Amino acid sequence: MMFRRQYHCFVAGLADLAFDSSKGVLEMPDFREELKAILHPADYSKVSVLFLPSDNNNLMAFLKGSTGLPDPAGNFTLTDFEEQKRVLQSIIKEDDILLPYMVEFMTDWLNSENGIDKTEADRRLTEGYIYAGLNSGNRFLGKWIRFDTDLKNILTLVNAKMLGLDAVNLIVGDDNLAKRLREIYSSGKDFQIPVEPEYVPGLFRIAVESEFLEREKKSDIARWDFIDSETFFDYFTIDIILGYIIKLSIVLRWKLLDPETGKNMLSRLVKDMENPVISGSFAD
Repeated sequence: MMFRRQYHCFVAGLADLAFDSSKGVLEMPDFREELKAILHPADYSKVSVLFLPSDNNNLMAFLKGSTGLPDPAGNFTLTDFEEQKRVLQSIIKEDDILLPYMVEFMTDWLNSENGIDKTEADRRLTEGYIYAGLNSGNRFLGKWIRFDTDLKNILTLVNAKMLGLDAVNLIVGDDNLAKRLREIYSSGKDFQIPVEPEYVPGLFRIAVESEFLEREKKSDIARWDFIDSETFFDYFTIDIILGYIIKLSIVLRWKLLDPETGKNMLSRLVKDMENPVISGSFAD
């Protein structure tokens, strides 16, 4: 059995989290500083994977010409992005700063006259994050990213069908469920909901919830329950800490949500899905 480091005192001292209450919890930047000081570097590298979506957002902002990074949760700084661009444009071969999938994306962007359209950019960067998690060597991280991707793909399929949009290029990944969801989209209105993985039928029931904020809440409860089931026998390992980070992000997210915010989120979702192709940049 692979050795896994134990963080008894740290885990025992973590504040209890409740889905509907953010009382007494740390903000994420403060919590990450604690983690960086306490965790073994190999374990902290697993934590960093969870924040790659923020790096993806920041990379796109940088390539669009932003002089600042919009998402402070990322692992890489503006200096890192600038240095990677310099490395790519250097005649002399130097070590890359960013992860391989980011380097490849930046290279293609810089070599393209019009940049990369939004749908392809979203897909490539998201899949880079997914594969980084699946290949991280961490059991929980791989299962979590698979579950969360499946949930998002199912929501994408249902949204696309309601809006009359092409879901084929919006669904990410090439796993069996992603392929099946693309087939469902192409098959028309009548289809059979997949039964594997076992959680898929429940995720479809959530995806067809008509009230947006209620659907968001049920989605996050499903995420919360999945984490509990996957870490049930983990007590002081990095897996329980990774699950705690995700739960904390859910708690902090709902701290900011209200009906008006939910309405704005829905409007932005529809806008983004209806305008998937924007040469060289994202819609503001």
